[in-house]
Amino acid sequence: MITAIKQQSLWELEQMPEYRSLPGDTQADIAIVGGGLCGLLCAYFLYRKGADSIVLIDSGGLCGGVTAGTTAKITSQHGLIYHKLLKGLGKERAQKYLAANESAIQLYAEIIRRELIDCGFASCGAWIYATEEKHIAEMEDEVRAIETLGVDVTFDANTELPFPVKGAVRFPHQARFHPMKFARGVCDTLLRAGCKIYTNTQATAAEAGIVYTERGSIRAKHILSCTHYPFIDKRSLLFARIYQERSYVLALKNAGSMRDMYLDCAAGGFSFRPQKDTDGGELILFGGYDHKTGHDSKEPHYETLLNEARTIYPRCQAAYMWSAQDCMTHDGIPYIGRYDGAGENLYIATGFNKWGMTSSMAAADILSDMITKGRSDFQDAFCLDRGDAGLQAGRFAKTAADIAGNFLSHIVPPVKPVCTHMGCPVKWNADENTWDCTCHGSRFDPEGRVIGGPALKPLERLNTIEPS
Repeated sequence: MITAIKQQSLWELEQMPEYRSLPGDTQADIAIVGGGLCGLLCAYFLYRKGADSIVLIDSGGLCGGVTAGTTAKITSQHGLIYHKLLKGLGKERAQKYLAANESAIQLYAEIIRRELIDCGFASCGAWIYATEEKHIAEMEDEVRAIETLGVDVTFDANTELPFPVKGAVRFPHQARFHPMKFARGVCDTLLRAGCKIYTNTQATAAEAGIVYTERGSIRAKHILSCTHYPFIDKRSLLFARIYQERSYVLALKNAGSMRDMYLDCAAGGFSFRPQKDTDGGELILFGGYDHKTGHDSKEPHYETLLNEARTIYPRCQAAYMWSAQDCMTHDGIPYIGRYDGAGENLYIATGFNKWGMTSSMAAADILSDMITKGRSDFQDAFCLDRGDAGLQAGRFAKTAADIAGNFLSHIVPPVKPVCTHMGCPVKWNADENTWDCTCHGSRFDPEGRVIGGPALKPLERLNTIEPS
C-alpha cells in the first residue's frame, strides 16, 4: 500500500513567491492571463522584446497547475508524430513544428545562462522505445521522416532501460530540469523589470482591449490567454477540438541511476527520466496510465503503477507521487496564435499534448514575435484555423462524438453532479478525491469547489437543487 505517501509533486517542494491580488482596475501594454510557465515565459520574452508594461494574473498561485504536475522533459521527441506530420502537413510545416521545438531547447539554455538560474538543467538524450516487434516498422518510418526533416537521430536496441527493447529512436541534445526553480528565476527577472504579477485573481471574460476579472478589469493593447484550457472557451469553440487527459507519476528511490529520458511508443506504455532528490540522491520519475479525464476505470492508478515499478525495480520505494492533466488536440499540435473571435489582438496558447515544458517556450517565442514583429517564422504550424489535413480525423470524430454525448447526457436524476462550465456530468475520481468533468476536464474538490478550469463556479450543492 502507498496511501501513507503524500500525494505531492517533487517540484512543489520549491516554494514559489507570493503576490497580492489585483487591487482594482488597471491598464497595461500587455495583459497575460495564466501564471504557469507559459504565461511567465510570454511575459519574459515580451519584456525582452520591448513591451512597455506587462500585467500577469493567475486564478491561484503561480505554477500550481500543469507546471507542478509535469515530468519536466524539454524535448522535441513527442512520440511517433513526425511521419504523421510529414504526411499530413507536408515537409515545410512539419519542419516548422520540429524547428520550433528544437529552438525551445536552446532558448531554455540561453535564459538559464543569461539569468544565472540554478535549476538542474542537464543536456541528455530522449528515446522512444518499442518492446514488441510489431512496432518496429513504424519506428523505422519515424526515423526516415525525422531525417527527411533535417535532424540526425539514431536507431538502436541498446538502452539504459532495465529490460530489453526491440528498438529505440534517440534524439540527441534534449534536456531536463527543475521547472519550479526555473520559474522562480524567471519571476525574479520579471519583478526587476517592473512586470506586475497578481495571484488569486480569476479572469472571467475578455473582449477587444479588456480582460474582466472578479477584482477589476485590465485594459491592454494585447491580451494573451495562457490558462492551459482557454478561459474564453465558449466563444472560441475550442472545446470541440481539445480534451483533457490525466496521467500518473511516481518518484522512485532505490531504482538505480539513468542519464537519458525514455517513452514507450505503445499506448499505455511507460515514461522514465532521472532526477535528483532534495538530498542529492538518485530518483527515477516513472509515469504512465494515461486516460481521458472523467473516463478512468475504478482501478487504483497509483497502486497499479507502483506494482509495475516493483516488477521493473524490485527494491524500489515511492518517495513522491502526483498526477498531471494535459490538454490534448485532435492532430497532436498545440493551438498557438491569434484568436480573432473575441476582438483584435487576442492570443491563445493551449493544447500542449503532454509536452508542456517545450511547448510553453515555443508558444512564448511565437506569440512574442507575432506581437512585436507582426509574425513568427513558426506560426503557420500552430495557427488556430489550421485544417486537420487527415492527421487523426478518425480520432477527432470519436472525441467530438464523445464530447457531444457527454454534453447532452446529464439527464435526471438531478442528484448527479453537473459541471458548471457547459453542463456535462462529472464523475468521482477515487485516486485523488475529486469530481472530474467528462467533457472538458474541469475538476472540483469533494465539496464541489473548483480546483481546475475551465469551470469558474463551484458545483451546485445537492441540498440546494429543487425537485423537478
